[in-house]
Amino acid sequence: MSQMDRVLEKRRGPSAGVLALAAFAVAALALVYFMITRSAETRLRVDPTRMTTARVEMGEFREYYPFDGRVEPETTVYLDIEEGGRVEEIFVEGGRYVEQGDLILRFSNATLQRSSIDTETRLIENLNSLNNTQFNRAQSALLLRDQLLDLDYRILDTEKTHERYAALNAQDAVTREAFEQARDELQYLRRKRELLAERIEQENRMTERQLEQASTSIERLELSLDLLTRIIDSLDVRAPISGFLSSVNAELGQNINRGQRIGQIDVLDGYKVSVSIDQYYISRVEVGTRGRLELDGQTYDVVVEKIFPEIVNDAFTVDVDFSADVPPALRRGQRVTVEMSFGEPTESLMVARGGFYQQTSGRWVYLISEDRETARWTPIRLGRQNPRFVEVLEGLRPGDWILTSSYESFNEADELRFSEPIALIE
Repeated sequence: MSQMDRVLEKRRGPSAGVLALAAFAVAALALVYFMITRSAETRLRVDPTRMTTARVEMGEFREYYPFDGRVEPETTVYLDIEEGGRVEEIFVEGGRYVEQGDLILRFSNATLQRSSIDTETRLIENLNSLNNTQFNRAQSALLLRDQLLDLDYRILDTEKTHERYAALNAQDAVTREAFEQARDELQYLRRKRELLAERIEQENRMTERQLEQASTSIERLELSLDLLTRIIDSLDVRAPISGFLSSVNAELGQNINRGQRIGQIDVLDGYKVSVSIDQYYISRVEVGTRGRLELDGQTYDVVVEKIFPEIVNDAFTVDVDFSADVPPALRRGQRVTVEMSFGEPTESLMVARGGFYQQTSGRWVYLISEDRETARWTPIRLGRQNPRFVEVLEGLRPGDWILTSSYESFNEADELRFSEPIALIE
């Protein structure tokens, strides 16, 4: 081995003592981290006397929402003016009972009256013209028939003369000129008769067309006159049915436009409820959707009978009828609350709603400990809801108690410590 050569020592791994020391250091760091994270949790001491609580429990959950409704008569007839005019007389004030046919209001309309007079005048003129045409045509027809009768007589006489001349001509007892003259006269009269018959036929066809046109014109004028008469009659507004008249929206001397509504008549033998529903529910409401109405401590079942899908002020309207009994104290125009049900009731885990939902949006709650001395921040998941309860899908069990009052002053603390055990009141 030369002086340049050097023995290399074999390296050894860390000793057992070093490993033990390293493990201890890691455990110490973990303990420190745990203590740091534990110390990062926020705790808040609170007074529980003003807090509300609720127990999580299984029960029949019904998804519904209350909406405002107004009681209306089941049968209503509106008084819309067919033709405008000036109010001349008011015979019945609003709020009174009227019988079918009773006179309620009277209008005047000079334009309509002039139109009616003009139409009647044209009708009379056309009738006179038709009568004159019929008379003239009848006279003309009589003259033509008289001419035809005279011509037939001449033809008959000429035929007899021609027959005699023909017999005498065979015996050379008459001149040929006389025979030919009788023959030509007969042919002339026969052709003249054909022309006269054709003229009579043409005159008849022309007369029929003229009479038909005149009749059509008269019929149209009669229809116009009938329509005007009906419209003029409608200026006397009468009750179309028997019932209670609402307030009359008209004053003496007021000009009312065509189609304007001046009132309505209600038949108070049945009621319905007109309900205004938020447009959010338009896809969930259909004919047959059920609900209920509470009045004077009694619950009445209702069902949607008609839907008006037009959106006005972010809401649409439905008419609901009573499924069975009708509240005896129901009155027209009365305001009621109708709870519309969405879906069938189901057995679900649920808890009462409260102010907490405003701050948490149903994502977490404060779960009360068994000793009632603390409440801990707990994530949950909620489902369907109604004004009283929410459906619990995850995070809570039957029998758990939670805080339902507002969490606004808690700043989402991890744990609430009560100054005294909280009272659990269902």
